[in-house]
Amino acid sequence: MNIDFSVSPAAVWTLLGVLLILAEFALPGVILVFFGIAALLIGIALWFGVGMTLNTQILVFGLLAVGLLLVARKRVKSWFLGKSELASDGIEVLVPGTPVTAQEDFVDGIGVVTYRGARWNAECSEPVAGGQRLWITGRRGLVLNVSSERPGE
Repeated sequence: MNIDFSVSPAAVWTLLGVLLILAEFALPGVILVFFGIAALLIGIALWFGVGMTLNTQILVFGLLAVGLLLVARKRVKSWFLGKSELASDGIEVLVPGTPVTAQEDFVDGIGVVTYRGARWNAECSEPVAGGQRLWITGRRGLVLNVSSERPGE
């Protein structure tokens, strides 16, 4: 009994494209999705019988991925990461009173919180337990100042 384990190049490119697009959700940066789209386009072209050597496939993949990245990344980024308000210096404005979640117990007033899916170093003058809901009261560089009481209440 002889089993053929060969896989068509179209299937490989299509699978690679799907995996790259799914990887974008684990490693957000709005980069992998364009490589995934480029791989899917190569896979589709091969499914429709466009004859390309492996070297041509790799070249077209690279050109498509970089081209998509340069042309569409700015337009598509807000779909994945959401829009944010930027100050005149280009730094994101963090509105006081915005809720965040403590990732772990704070030690000596210092810990880590999650804001919009990103981990931030934070300081709080009160004891904080992991999982506790906190509110942003200010910012010092890359460190958030947080409180267990919502500002203005």
